[in-house]
Amino acid sequence: MKKMTKIAAAAMLYVIALPAMAGGFYGAFDVGQTNASNTCNGELAGACSDTSTALRFGGGYQFVPMWGAEVSYGSYGRAGKSGTAGDWQTSGWLASGTGTFPVWKEISVIGKVGLARIGYELTASSRSSTTTNLAIGVGAQYIFSKGIVFRAQYEDMGTVGDVNITGTTRLTLFSAGGIFRF
Repeated sequence: MKKMTKIAAAAMLYVIALPAMAGGFYGAFDVGQTNASNTCNGELAGACSDTSTALRFGGGYQFVPMWGAEVSYGSYGRAGKSGTAGDWQTSGWLASGTGTFPVWKEISVIGKVGLARIGYELTASSRSSTTTNLAIGVGAQYIFSKGIVFRAQYEDMGTVGDVNITGTTRLTLFSAGGIFRF
């Protein structure tokens, strides 16, 4: 009898909590600027660029109004000295827990903590490496309508690269984009 009571209580909790968890799935698109902070040091100095345009697509699930999870893939850019060993490009995956904290009407502060798996390649020499780092981010969002949210974020994806193969750089991203709820 105790087992049936526990099962009934669990089922009741599930039915009560289900509407609160109805935040739902969403798709996301961001465009921004990456900064590979020390890519242009030393041998790469001169006409080198350590910034580039980034494009990222992702999706997530908002479990409750304040907490969610998101997975994305991004091409974090390509820059450097044209046609030399200084050319670099980065791309990779990011999986994050998200927090949304309302501050005024449709405006919220957002935060992210997760893991970034980023590939860093020196394109002219075909040297590449992949690293997994703790990634953190902070930003703001505006709820335009029930299905569309605009956001702006700053994210630090840690140090990417390998000292012995490609060299290392700290990769950060400032982006703006949208969330499209299903």
